[in-house]
Amino acid sequence: MNFVKIKKESFVTLLYALLSSAILYYCLELGNKNPFMNGFFYTFVNVLTVFLIQSAVYILFQRWWLASVITSIPLTLLSVANYYTIMFRNQPISTQDIHNAGTTLSVIGSYKFPITVYVIAIIVFFVLNLLVAGTLYSREKGKRSKIKNVLIKDTCIVLFATLFVNTVYLGENPIKPRNTFVWSWEESYHTYGYAASSIEVLQNSLDMVNTPYEYSTEKVQVSAEKTVVPKRDNLPDIIFILNETFYDLRDIISIETDTSVMPYIDSLKYTGRCVVAGTGGGTNKSEYELLTSNSVQLMPGITPFNYLDFRDANSIVSYVKTLGYKTWGAHCAESLNYSRGKVYPLLGFDNILFAKEFGNKEKYKSRSYATDSFCYNKMIEDYENMGQDPRFMYLLTIQNHGGWDLNDEVHDIVHSLTDFGEYTDDINEFLSCIKLSDMAFKELTDYFSKSSRPVVICMVGDHAPSFAPELVDTSNQDTVLKLRSTPYVIWANFKLDNTNIPLTSMPYIVPTTLNTSNIPLSNFYSYILNMQKEVPVITAFNKYFDKNGNRFDYNQNSDYTDIVNGYFALEYNNVNTEGDRIQKYFEPQLSE
Repeated sequence: MNFVKIKKESFVTLLYALLSSAILYYCLELGNKNPFMNGFFYTFVNVLTVFLIQSAVYILFQRWWLASVITSIPLTLLSVANYYTIMFRNQPISTQDIHNAGTTLSVIGSYKFPITVYVIAIIVFFVLNLLVAGTLYSREKGKRSKIKNVLIKDTCIVLFATLFVNTVYLGENPIKPRNTFVWSWEESYHTYGYAASSIEVLQNSLDMVNTPYEYSTEKVQVSAEKTVVPKRDNLPDIIFILNETFYDLRDIISIETDTSVMPYIDSLKYTGRCVVAGTGGGTNKSEYELLTSNSVQLMPGITPFNYLDFRDANSIVSYVKTLGYKTWGAHCAESLNYSRGKVYPLLGFDNILFAKEFGNKEKYKSRSYATDSFCYNKMIEDYENMGQDPRFMYLLTIQNHGGWDLNDEVHDIVHSLTDFGEYTDDINEFLSCIKLSDMAFKELTDYFSKSSRPVVICMVGDHAPSFAPELVDTSNQDTVLKLRSTPYVIWANFKLDNTNIPLTSMPYIVPTTLNTSNIPLSNFYSYILNMQKEVPVITAFNKYFDKNGNRFDYNQNSDYTDIVNGYFALEYNNVNTEGDRIQKYFEPQLSE
């Protein structure tokens, strides 16, 4: 009877430990803005995932109450932090954010952290978990286990953990599907749970660049060498601007304002929309895709600048240097943000400016960030001192960075005449920033229109504001595509060739600009342009679109499978800084 009683008490204690895991799981889902959980099966999977974390702590201390308390503190803090992260960038915290911590800290002062129902609920469930831990403490107080029993229990936990993780996450055909991140983060996180989805992100982070289907150097050669590369010798000065949170809300909502927001850019000929990797965040992914023409579809779980090896990496910067360009790159923020201080020199910039080099910043009233106009003026100043060689300049702006409740409303220069409830004030400040961007871009092009040197400028937005998804129905895939589509414009003080492309994607932007400006191309860039004619949009969320607007999964056979797979083979070869990269395919093909 004593044996039966002991086993019964152990079983009840284990049930309390599982209850603790269930409570902490729900804290994570509340932080994930998902109060309705993930259905019976994936709720169970996530509870067991949290339980394995607690079990690891239990093995160290041999007390479930202690495992419950120790686990609850970081998971509760993670839940609260994740809630605010989603609020501000519309994207959950993942393992890659460990590398992005410096960037987060540098801008955190620009946000406000309201205490909402979700935050209060997380705290309530944390307290509830402490009560469960107290019950566990009373059950375990004064009890001692024999070493033999400890070893048996710990072995059982390890065996269960190994079987569970391999079956659910790591096996050849796992219960939790891989590559579930598609149109929006909700589709994965709200379906499979925060814990389960975080495991997928961790897996992707460990395997940083996915090998394309049936990859081989032979496929790279076939793809590159069947592409006809036009011979050109024209070398205009080139300026690329990645404009922070430059987005057109008219693409997703019907909005009337008291003044035009982008009158100048609306008047330009070579404009369109560019599909980017994320919405509400993901600047560095957009930056990487722009500068390298590599899609982050092959590296979904990482922030490229923080993870990849950029020694001898190919980029538009290294590309134009081989053509004799002098290069300049700048971002009016700290150099530690996304490791830019380390990566920019490796990309090949001759002259690099970060916040310190910009000096005292001009700001828009109480907002913390340098204005586009200020950054453009500094760029012009340095442009005039770059010598007689052709000049390449790249600027990542920061004016429009969130949040958008930093100014008093009297300083808004655009006002929505449409009521959007709690988001109206944010929209007014955001639209005011966009109007300043439009005005600054006009000033920039006015300056270069008078230059005796040929100059081409391409400006593109990096992502939508984080509040944009709150204004629309994100279950509509067409709307979600628009949320990931930012404005782009190509301007030159000379006649541009070719026609406007209304919808494209970030890896196409550099080849399109070079081609429009009649600049020499590589096999890689020529292949991309050839693919663009049939597949104008490739995405980082498992979809591509043909010229008729039809969408396809990457693992789906279509008339475009070979050309898309050929691109990914070239990209994978390009990312490979060591080994089998065929460098000649990524260098300019010049006239003889």
